[in-house]
Amino acid sequence: MEFPWLFLTTFTLCLLLSFSSTAESFKRCPNCGSTRVPYPLSTGPGCGDPDYKIRCDIRGSLWFDTLNGSTNPIKLIDPSGQRFVLAPPGFEPNTCVSVDIKSHGIQLDPNLPFNVSSSNTVIIMNCTKDGLDGYISQGFNCSDNSLCHKFLNENPEARGKCRGVTSCCWYKTGASVNTYKVYRARTEKCTAYQSFMNLDLTMPVSKWGEPAVEILWEAPREPVCKIPGDCTGLVNSVCSVDPKSLGQKRCLCKKGLQWDAVNAVCEGPSRGAQTERSASDGAIYL
Repeated sequence: MEFPWLFLTTFTLCLLLSFSSTAESFKRCPNCGSTRVPYPLSTGPGCGDPDYKIRCDIRGSLWFDTLNGSTNPIKLIDPSGQRFVLAPPGFEPNTCVSVDIKSHGIQLDPNLPFNVSSSNTVIIMNCTKDGLDGYISQGFNCSDNSLCHKFLNENPEARGKCRGVTSCCWYKTGASVNTYKVYRARTEKCTAYQSFMNLDLTMPVSKWGEPAVEILWEAPREPVCKIPGDCTGLVNSVCSVDPKSLGQKRCLCKKGLQWDAVNAVCEGPSRGAQTERSASDGAIYL
C-alpha cells in the first residue's frame, strides 16, 4: 500500500521542481541589498530581461556599465517612467579633467534598449580651439556669455578644479548627435563635463542640485520562449511565434489580454491602465 503513495509523492515533487525551473525563466530579479530591482532590469542570468543589464555589487549598490569600461552608480529608478538616474563621475583630483576621460565619458551601446533622455543639460569645459569650433558648428552655446561660464565661476568644485579655464560650452541632450552619449570627454576636444537634470536655467548655480544623468529604457517585449514551459512564469500567456521577428517565439498574452510592460503581466486593458497609474508613484531612490 505504501508504494503507490511513494510513487505519487515522487511524481508530485518532480512536477513542482519542473514548475519552479520554468518559472525561473521569467521573473523579477532579487533585491540588490535593500533596493528593489524592477522588471525588465536584469542583474544576472535567469531574471529580468537580459538586454536590460545593470550590475549589483557586493555592497548592495546598483551600477550601469557603458562602453569602454565606464560605469556609474544608479541614484534612482522609476519603473513607470521607464528611466533611471545616474551620478556622473565628476573631476579628477586637482585638475579640470573628468574621471572617465580614459573611457571617453558615458556612451551607450546603440544595440541595447537604452538612450539618453532630453532632460539633461551638459556643461563641457577646458576645450581646445578645435573643440570649440567643432561644437559651435553643432549648435552648442560656447559664447562668452554662455551658461557654462556661470557654472565655472559659481560652482565650488568647478571653480577649484578648473581655475583659470575660460573655454566651455553647454547643450541639451537628446538630439540625434547625442542620443547614445552624454559627452565623449577627450584631450583633443574638451577634457571635463558635468550634467544636470531638468535644469531651470533661470535658477542660480547654487540651486541646480546634484549632478545627474537621466537614462531611458524602451518598453520590453514579451519574454522569449522555446517551449510552452518557458512561459509558466507569465500567467495567461502561451509560447507562440513572434509576428515581429521571423523564427523567434515569445510568451504572448492570450486573446483579450495585453502585455503590461511596466508590471510585466498579461492584463485586461482597463486593469493594465490602472496598474500603470498606481505604479507612477513607485520611484525607487537609492
